[in-house]
Amino acid sequence: MVKLDIQYLSYQQISQRAEEFLLTYHSSKALPVPVEEIVEFKLGVDIVPIPNLQKDFEIEGFTSSDLKAIYVDQFILSERPARYRFTLAHEIGHIVLHKRIFKEIRISSVKSWKTFADLVDPQYYSALEFQGYAFGGLILVPPAELKRLMEKNLPDIKNLIKISKSRNIGRDQYLDYAKEKIAQELAPIFDVSTEVIVKRIEYDKLERLIP
Repeated sequence: MVKLDIQYLSYQQISQRAEEFLLTYHSSKALPVPVEEIVEFKLGVDIVPIPNLQKDFEIEGFTSSDLKAIYVDQFILSERPARYRFTLAHEIGHIVLHKRIFKEIRISSVKSWKTFADLVDPQYYSALEFQGYAFGGLILVPPAELKRLMEKNLPDIKNLIKISKSRNIGRDQYLDYAKEKIAQELAPIFDVSTEVIVKRIEYDKLERLIP
């Protein structure tokens, strides 16, 4: 098993790095964050679609070791825009957080990435991927904007919560429904999936805002 010299980063540290990234590459903070334009025109990284990448290799996207290209599944690029945006944001996370590691592993093709993923110690691979996922979610859904828009939309579900309470339905029973309902409202604003919003609500401890 291959071990990676990956630096431990707390969620707060990753959040700080994501905030610094947005200040540099998207200071206007306009939503949705134009991740494709950032990749191509500000980072100077090529986006290369590959047919059947996910079907044949169980990979949605990967970054070359020279950090000059992000390869993505062609179907996801053309048919699943929210997933495509998150794949790009995830790979930006690797470019920002794991530059040194990527240069050392020498990825230049789908097969070389798959070989690397199969050989690396799962503990290290999991840490690498978690940091990429966390960074991706944080740049697509900036924390301050998530909190602001969640607070703005809370009144829309408070009546449903009131009805639940009147029927003696506990908070632990309606909480998941409330998060999903908020996510359905906010996902189109950020141009991400509802799953991304729900995860961010949980990671940012914004469940406390739900009465």
